[in-house]
Amino acid sequence: MNTTIDAIASSAQVSAKTVEAVFGSKRGVLRALVDPLASAGPPRDLIDQIRAAADPVHRLELIAKLCRRVYEASQPEFELVRGAAAVVPEVEAVAAQMDTDRLVNQTRVITYLRDQRRLREDLTEAEATDIIWSLTSYDLYRALVTRRRWTAGRYQSWLAHTIVASLLAEPGGQREEQHIEDG
Repeated sequence: MNTTIDAIASSAQVSAKTVEAVFGSKRGVLRALVDPLASAGPPRDLIDQIRAAADPVHRLELIAKLCRRVYEASQPEFELVRGAAAVVPEVEAVAAQMDTDRLVNQTRVITYLRDQRRLREDLTEAEATDIIWSLTSYDLYRALVTRRRWTAGRYQSWLAHTIVASLLAEPGGQREEQHIEDG
């Protein structure tokens, strides 16, 4: 990325110090442009709902809804990162950081499930984290929605069902009831 902080500031008609104060670096500017969770954008309401959800099934369904909303709204940005990461080291670093952040968030979900005694006993926390991290990836969304032409609603419904079935222990030997919404 040959653009300088001064050039970014000039284009934005602000001082370089302002750009550095807000974004920290060129990598910070890039991340703000391509990472929908780096700002206080639309998914924040869902993140708050996820944190507040007491029912593990509902929490996992909200995670599926968040994936759909983020990937649906930011598909051009994810495609840009996907393509540019192969040739621009700064973009690759941002993509890697976004992936690491998602892994950290998914680890928190698994910790919650463990604390609620709802994580399947045959899974280690690391395995469970790998499962939810893989299932919630942009690449899976892209494969199903873009390439295989699933609707976003179908993807969300399938993802919610698959995460619940893959991670949750059945309480009292009963099958989990689904509350999946298509919206």
